[in-house]
Amino acid sequence: MTGPETSGSACQICGDHGLEMQPEFAALPRVTSDCKPWPAGGSLAVCRSCGGIQKLPDRRWQDEIRRIYGAYEIYHLSGGAEQIVFTTASGEASPRSQVLVDFVTATVKPPARGRLIDIGCGNGAALAGFSKALPQWELYGNELSDRGLAALQKIPNFAALYATDDVGTIPGRYDLVSMIHSLEHMPAPLSTLNAATGLLEKGGHLFIEVPDIETSPFDLLVADHLCHFSLDTLRYLASRAGLTAAVATTSVLGKEITYLGHSGHQPLPKPGAPSGFRIAGATIAWLRTVIERARALSDRGQFGIFGTSISGMWLYGALEGRIDFFVDEDKSRIGGRYKGKPIFAPQDAPADSTVYVPLTPIVSEKVVARLEGLGARFVPPPAWPRNVS
Repeated sequence: MTGPETSGSACQICGDHGLEMQPEFAALPRVTSDCKPWPAGGSLAVCRSCGGIQKLPDRRWQDEIRRIYGAYEIYHLSGGAEQIVFTTASGEASPRSQVLVDFVTATVKPPARGRLIDIGCGNGAALAGFSKALPQWELYGNELSDRGLAALQKIPNFAALYATDDVGTIPGRYDLVSMIHSLEHMPAPLSTLNAATGLLEKGGHLFIEVPDIETSPFDLLVADHLCHFSLDTLRYLASRAGLTAAVATTSVLGKEITYLGHSGHQPLPKPGAPSGFRIAGATIAWLRTVIERARALSDRGQFGIFGTSISGMWLYGALEGRIDFFVDEDKSRIGGRYKGKPIFAPQDAPADSTVYVPLTPIVSEKVVARLEGLGARFVPPPAWPRNVS
């Protein structure tokens, strides 16, 4: 009897060899980070040493991300407008990057003048927020290509874009380096963090924002995300890059990890492996049940999916498009269409139809309770599995 399959690759988090493959993952359909369905066939592993959950940056994965980024359209269903989030403190809706900009500026208390670079700057959503908060700072961006340069050049005090996949080639030193939803994409996260740390001026800060795999199970399905961080694995990786955390928390944005650090090595104990295997096993098992319930519901009359972001687009692909409509609460998406399917506001969903809410159980149950009484029937996914090791 043979044991679990292992990979000869080194762990992206701790550097040890001994990645244990998770074969059940390969059957799951996937989704891209710009919310487009992507076929099944991915590889997933968990480190036996630190519990780091990760894809393998092999030739197949590299080929996939080239195809994904070659056709990348950030926030394409909302005309380029970024995601709106609701803050815990005030309950008010704000663009996600603005919440993060507010947190950084309140925590760092930056001087009147300085230099900032956003690694993986996209179309400049975060830089636009930093421009308003830091009007006398010089702002720089980094991306894989210069496709977004025209939009970036419209941002006040924007100075330059460095179009490169090698952070180590970026010139200059910066008082603030931000990596907002970019580290999880990096094929070599440790060397990227080492290079980003090297960009810091004395007394500078490095800001990182990534999904939290402990509370964001759909992140496992994002084909172009290499690493799926927990708070412990992110802190450990950052410490290996010579960073000390000033703040490392999951309380700024739901389902995300916020890290603010500075140069100064602070050795941390390696995270334990059992939690990584537990999270990966439970997540894969639950995602399979999410699909199974959706397939059963879709055979019972008019059927729609709640949400047009990561989880909704993933489920649309898993059902091979066999739905009638989408439902969304984002005003920038309501009234639009995706692949010919209309996007309704909740109150406009067809009467007596079924709307499946593919969010985590705790969130979906709140959505279903809030929308109860409308014409459509809103249904949550199955409960989280118990006793999955």
